[in-house]
Amino acid sequence: MPPRPSSGELWGMHLMPPSILVDCLLPNGMILTLECLREATLITVKHELFKEARKYPLYHLLQEESSYIFVSVTQEAEREEFYDETRRLCDLRLFQAFLKVIEPVGNREEKILNREIGFAIGMPICEFDLVKDSEVQDFRRNILNVCKEAIDLRDCNGPHSRALYVYPPNVESSVELPRHIYNKLDKGQIIVVIWVIVSPSNDKQKYTLKINHDYVPEQVIAEAIRKKTRSMLLSQEQLKMCVQEYQGKYILKVCGCDEYLLEKYPLSQYKEKMEIANIEPKQSIPLSRKGLRGTLSAAERD
Repeated sequence: MPPRPSSGELWGMHLMPPSILVDCLLPNGMILTLECLREATLITVKHELFKEARKYPLYHLLQEESSYIFVSVTQEAEREEFYDETRRLCDLRLFQAFLKVIEPVGNREEKILNREIGFAIGMPICEFDLVKDSEVQDFRRNILNVCKEAIDLRDCNGPHSRALYVYPPNVESSVELPRHIYNKLDKGQIIVVIWVIVSPSNDKQKYTLKINHDYVPEQVIAEAIRKKTRSMLLSQEQLKMCVQEYQGKYILKVCGCDEYLLEKYPLSQYKEKMEIANIEPKQSIPLSRKGLRGTLSAAERD
């Protein structure tokens, strides 16, 4: 999130000077005065503060600087804890140039979210909870139902739906290839390089396939399995059973970016693949284990 715009006003001054003196109260009882640039971020101020604190008594009583946050009083006469340490001094709208160092209490992520919500709605979230206006309450109830419906829809198909929420398919609106691209193909076929991840340490095996451009990801995976098992001299029935057993245990990911081919769209309809095809006839895709879906859903929940 970009920093809030600054008016340039500071503690009664019409224009904020380039550098300012800030009094900082440490948990060990020491008060230090730092000369800081007006655009200095809180993380920079804190780093300089702890470097300076080493020169003063009782430094051994302090924990690591990452264990603390700043708190101060704003021009709205409110005590505010500053969890976002990328904010600049000139954006804090402090009542006086005074910062207190404290250990954070409670859920850090929740407090950051509440502050951002308060910034978006124009009032602290605690004051918003006290609003008794019926129209506001009806809106909150309705928007809660909308969010619940969206979550239920997203979770209806389990991990696959959640993975699609995190990585929606980036596809062209039409399944038809542009003529200038189709003319580059060899009888409608493309060469795809598949890297199969075969161990938790990301060891890979490479397979090169020549397939129809309109193959969906499951068909590409099936072709990779057939090529992998070619040396095993399986019968047609055994090969069919092998494909059926392992086809659903893998997914395709585009090399070099966080794009997963999770839906049954033709390979040529995926935008990223066509951008590659315009440059290089061989397209490289790692074949990842299906267990990655659990990782995707966990990332979405976080």
